[in-house]
Amino acid sequence: MKERFGKLSLYLINQAENEIKKITQQTLFQMAEVRKKARERTSESSLKLKEHFNETYNKLLNNSLSSYLLKIKEEVLKSKNKLMLELISDLTDLIKDKIKNNYSSYISFLLKNLENIKHFVDKPPEIIIHLNSIDFKYFSNNMGKIESILRNKVSLIKSKEEFTGGFKCVIMTGHLSYDHTIENQLKKSTSIIEIEFSKIFSDSETDIRDLENNYIEFIQNQKLAVNEYLKKYE
Repeated sequence: MKERFGKLSLYLINQAENEIKKITQQTLFQMAEVRKKARERTSESSLKLKEHFNETYNKLLNNSLSSYLLKIKEEVLKSKNKLMLELISDLTDLIKDKIKNNYSSYISFLLKNLENIKHFVDKPPEIIIHLNSIDFKYFSNNMGKIESILRNKVSLIKSKEEFTGGFKCVIMTGHLSYDHTIENQLKKSTSIIEIEFSKIFSDSETDIRDLENNYIEFIQNQKLAVNEYLKKYE
């Protein structure tokens, strides 16, 4: 996490420095063009010109500050969302490995879930259960395990859309369906995952604040230096 924000910090500061360099060069060029005209004018006019460029330069710096602070927030949110997706993907892969390494325990878990919802799904005339290809093959040869739980007629269907595990149960009466796939369970648990993820992510909040403060300090230093830039062309 720290490595990612370290690279983000370096990237944004480098972009900021390049942007400020362009702003400075543009301002100095404009001042050089005006210097000739300023010689022919009163000192009061010269002072007004200096104030004008000072104001313009500070305005450009403020715009740059707002722009890059927004960019920092956008990049942080993008990183957070990407890490969240990676976490869910890693959890899915972990579940796949656990199912593969202990399939019998997984089958017991699946049957227990079916037992828990049987009072919702065990309705006539028929119950349709959608399974992934591996589970469909298993239960096609072990139909009795499902029939011992449900009283009504059961039909198994191999799902066209492959999923990690679990099942989808469709009740013909009322056309009701229950999605007990692993993917849907993870989706329903997203809020819990986000809370836990935020606890981990909070460790980097200091890094984010430091990144913002470093950039604010950088802009403030540029503002203080504006008079030095302008003195060269007085």
